[in-house]
Amino acid sequence: MKKKIVLVSLVFLCFSTFTTSGNAQEFLKKFSFKLSGGMGNTKTADLKDFIDGLNSKLVDLGSFFGMSQEGELKDVDWGLDLEGEIILNLSESFGVGFSLGYMKRTETSEARLSLLAPLARLSITWEPEYRIIPFCLNGYYFYPVASKMNIFLKAGVGYYAAKINFRTRQDEGGIFGQTGWNQSDGEGKDSTIGFQGALGFEYEVTDSVILVFEGSGRYANFNDWDVENYYSDSTAFSSVEKGTFWYTEEYENLSGRYYPTLRLLEQRPQEEGLREVRKAEFGFSGFSFKLGIRIRFGK
Repeated sequence: MKKKIVLVSLVFLCFSTFTTSGNAQEFLKKFSFKLSGGMGNTKTADLKDFIDGLNSKLVDLGSFFGMSQEGELKDVDWGLDLEGEIILNLSESFGVGFSLGYMKRTETSEARLSLLAPLARLSITWEPEYRIIPFCLNGYYFYPVASKMNIFLKAGVGYYAAKINFRTRQDEGGIFGQTGWNQSDGEGKDSTIGFQGALGFEYEVTDSVILVFEGSGRYANFNDWDVENYYSDSTAFSSVEKGTFWYTEEYENLSGRYYPTLRLLEQRPQEEGLREVRKAEFGFSGFSFKLGIRIRFGK
């Protein structure tokens, strides 16, 4: 909450400073509204390491037991990026903007192990969905390169609110059909202060309508998740788990190796066979490419 209050206070201070000078009608002409959308890439840090570690563990265990493997678990990479922004032009070259964004990433993947096809089967399904809503304050610099074309740079700070919904399911089967399953359905929330920047081009179609293309990058690191998970299995057992995500490297006796893993606990895990124990960091940093339109007021 403190992070959000800081950002909102900066926005209020910025806009109240400029609204005290000049009359309201002339001031309105300095505003424009930009709406853009495109695709973005996400680097999820510890979450990706966990998925890669689980794939490695499946390969090693499959080799140990002489089982064949199909498919692999995948983390989210590309997804939808949307943004709406109000821009105040302080001069022909400089401006400030306040934006609200929406980013969504989703993926479904499955990895399977089998021994002599119908004799023994194991499958793991991973279905994550990430949603990030950034509230950002940006500074702009516009540089004209032609009569109707500008290059612009922007950079700023943002309050990033993130939400994760996930489902993991493990199915075991044999020659007589399914022998067991377990499933986890969870939701996690976190927020942080992040940073973003962009390079873009504008083309003026009319006095009021401008086409925009921009490539942007962001840094947003989340490491204090509030998570609730519902667990159920084929024995009719169910439970609700609450806590935060902990990153660890866990020792596997069969392979003799450590594998990155995630634990959902309220307190730091203490058992033997773990190393590199810390709160998990999901770094939803990355870049995006967006097309959009900017509409000037008072033109």
